[in-house]
Amino acid sequence: YDSFHAAGEATTLPSGIYDLEELKKWGKAKGWCPYYLTRQAINHANVLVFNYQYMLDPKVAKMVSKELEAESIIVFDEAHNIDSVCI
Repeated sequence: YDSFHAAGEATTLPSGIYDLEELKKWGKAKGWCPYYLTRQAINHANVLVFNYQYMLDPKVAKMVSKELEAESIIVFDEAHNIDSVCI
């Protein structure tokens, strides 16, 4: 965390498509924590793809949604499964 906090927060990722493994590699090469790097990357992303349960689980949603802009559009794939998660 310390090395990311000192240098990484001001750094932007090069344009591209990143999955978790690529973010881990990039962070490791820089000596930065992949968790904090990923949270920072969310602020610069045009499109995010992740499991819908991250938005519906209150504990996880607070962490994920606070990084999103108020005008974000969220599309749920496999939305027919949402009932079993919400009930």
